[in-house]
Amino acid sequence: MLLSIPSSAEKEIYIKEVGGSPEHFNTLLDLALNEKDPLAWRAAWILDGSDEQHPGLASGSVRRITRELPRVQSTGTLRSLLRLLCRYNIQEEDQGMLIDLCFKYMTSELYPVAVKVHAMQIIYRHVLIYPELKEELVTVIQDQVDNNSVGFRSRGNRIIKALEKIR
Repeated sequence: MLLSIPSSAEKEIYIKEVGGSPEHFNTLLDLALNEKDPLAWRAAWILDGSDEQHPGLASGSVRRITRELPRVQSTGTLRSLLRLLCRYNIQEEDQGMLIDLCFKYMTSELYPVAVKVHAMQIIYRHVLIYPELKEELVTVIQDQVDNNSVGFRSRGNRIIKALEKIR
């Protein structure tokens, strides 16, 4: 069913079904992490929507998602999985790898703005834990503003303003 682009109504049906079933969630996660597009990004899209409407649904899979991100090739899948990860605390032993990966996404021309914006948000959340990352994040945002869209600039400016409040 995911091979055709679902309508909004169909997407809501999928989200409701996945939200009520950890088994369906895990099946979709396997598709998102192991299949090629368009199946992978559509599965990730439904996963993100399911977790958004059913908070905590992905909590048992956050570590797996974090550790599998380096091998995800689909930018659509990355966008949805990073958006999902923005809602969670990452285990300490996975934070360094995730932060490094997010800086890579932000500075590479290979990734679309949506991936970069979610990566920026994840790094920002970690600056709250590790304030020593503040200057690096500000520098990267300022460096990337001219290479990206108005959406990147807007989110980047909001994050920089929030970072100015951190001493």
